[in-house]
Amino acid sequence: MKRIDMDTRVTVQGERKITANEQAYAKQVLALKKLQLRAYVLIGGFLLALACLLIAALPFGLARGGILAILFVGIPTIGLTLYAGRGIGNQGLRKRAALGNTVCTVKGPVTYITHRVKNSRAEEFFVGDITLWLPPSTSLLPFVATEKNGYRETELDVIFIETRSKQKTGGASVAPHKEALVVYLADYIDIHTVFNRHGRHYLIRESISTFAGTIGCIVIGALGYLYFFPTEQWLQTGLMVLFLALLADFAIVALGCYLINKLYLAVRKRLDPNFRPSSYGERLAGKA
Repeated sequence: MKRIDMDTRVTVQGERKITANEQAYAKQVLALKKLQLRAYVLIGGFLLALACLLIAALPFGLARGGILAILFVGIPTIGLTLYAGRGIGNQGLRKRAALGNTVCTVKGPVTYITHRVKNSRAEEFFVGDITLWLPPSTSLLPFVATEKNGYRETELDVIFIETRSKQKTGGASVAPHKEALVVYLADYIDIHTVFNRHGRHYLIRESISTFAGTIGCIVIGALGYLYFFPTEQWLQTGLMVLFLALLADFAIVALGCYLINKLYLAVRKRLDPNFRPSSYGERLAGKA
């Protein structure tokens, strides 16, 4: 892969070979990136198929005499659907992702933007103008360059991911999107060590267990709520009572999960006196 031109605020401190563990992690992330591109193709294909169905339905609209509805609603809707489907589909069809063949130590200011969807939010982090891929449930907020910390620079070991648009014959060259996969950040992220100690599928297992646990708590809470407040009683019960019961229900579920976890740790400690519980953050940093 060609060297990616970087923001002048970012400097490359050195390069080294990729370890086997880092290579395994990079391939997992690359597979996720390719899945993301394929999802664009599927969404685009769905929208194009929907547009074709709407076109096929036009004669039925004309037969019912809805000429104004077709002109002012039907045709614009078809046009927008075709435009969106083609644009989203091309995001997946015309792009290819490739990994760098070395680990680069880069140094620069970490910044971020926040994406908000309704009541949820997510941060996207950058070093200079390079988008950073982080392990699950990881944030670089403590490292963000601000006026308070003198716009400090952070040193990270990264593997570059180049996402380049497929060039048409005779077309102009398109600059690749700059992304980097963080594999090491002192006292915070150490992919090589965590895979050595917990296996190369540790992050996948952690993500699945977190997701399954969250869904399990939600399902148990919902079933408990419906047991005490069946749907046929909702109209006969005050809204405030239903709301307070919902809060109490999920508080009880959360407390139950906490106590079960405490019991599990106590049993493990009793069976193995050398057992020392560790957090996800400690394991990710290679400290446990």
